[in-house]
Amino acid sequence: MTNVDPPESVPEGQETKYRGLYGKCIEHKLSEFPEESKREDLREEIDTQRQHRKLISYSIFPFMQERPAGYKFFTAEPLEELGVPNFDFLLWNLDGSVIFGEAKSSIPASAETVVNQLEERKEIAEDHQSYIEEEYIGSEIDHMEFVVSTYVNHGDKIAKAIIEEGAEFVTWVVDAYHDTLWVRQARPTSFPDNLEAEEPDAMLQELDRRHTHDVSSLNGELDRVTTSFGQTDVLPTAIIVDQLRVVVQARRVEGRFPCIDRLDLEEYVSSSSLNYTEERMRSIVDDLIEAGKRINFLSEWDDERADLKIVSNYTAKDDLENTLEEKWIDWRIDDMKDGLRDECEERVTAELGRQKQLDEYGMDVPEEEVGS
Repeated sequence: MTNVDPPESVPEGQETKYRGLYGKCIEHKLSEFPEESKREDLREEIDTQRQHRKLISYSIFPFMQERPAGYKFFTAEPLEELGVPNFDFLLWNLDGSVIFGEAKSSIPASAETVVNQLEERKEIAEDHQSYIEEEYIGSEIDHMEFVVSTYVNHGDKIAKAIIEEGAEFVTWVVDAYHDTLWVRQARPTSFPDNLEAEEPDAMLQELDRRHTHDVSSLNGELDRVTTSFGQTDVLPTAIIVDQLRVVVQARRVEGRFPCIDRLDLEEYVSSSSLNYTEERMRSIVDDLIEAGKRINFLSEWDDERADLKIVSNYTAKDDLENTLEEKWIDWRIDDMKDGLRDECEERVTAELGRQKQLDEYGMDVPEEEVGS
């Protein structure tokens, strides 16, 4: 019999029966729970997040090192503090022009779904123009452009979908093997309905204008420009395991203990070049520490050498990253199993309540209904 405390809603005198029915239910559910496949799914989620963060880095690197056509990287994830669908990065130049960019490390079979998502985010950015001017730029925006960045093997697919859907986005592609980025133009298999031109040549010219940057020099400066990754370590909307990599990066070792101070994290986030405000930076660090404790990767350290200890017997970066990933996966799996336990609690409690009502009429509920 499962040693579990019944909820208060279980009728008096039914505690033993509750434990028996709950035990059968959870035993059945856990025996059918596909733990290994779930773990593989979570590892794929980690890899997808890693590739996304890497692509963002590739996309913003040229604007952190130089100023192509006067544009510079301004911030990552503009509007994320509002909890609305947002772009991955924001570029700005002194002439009052901004570029919102979205990184897509993979494109689904139906690229139109990506275009629809981009259109939604574009509309939200346009609706929040005044907010962006006041809270981010500090001056008026005279011109907005929107970019989707992807790896070179997906470039034609998304560029064609954008054209054929009649959307207005510029496509950037990244060749990670050669560390280069450029504007990708594609020829559609069919023309969209919202073109002003009527002759094929004129229609192609209109598409070229629509899907390249209005500042022609920017198209030229982004012609296979050298780029790199490693610029985006802190993205507030990333999954916990990806955010906590900054703990590994900023850690130090005291004796044989990997550890970190809050100040270490604040300095690392502050120097990440993503232009967060001091208030936002402190909030990010608070969230990082709480997330680390939640998955048992960080703990308070009753030692004057550091504020926090990394819960691991390893000190090397790669080993700590592996520990972090496994702890996050374990935490997610435990959460899924807790969900199954909640389901059983609700089901058994409901059935016992129904049994109490039926008992008044001399009827019974088969136990197999509860254990399934």
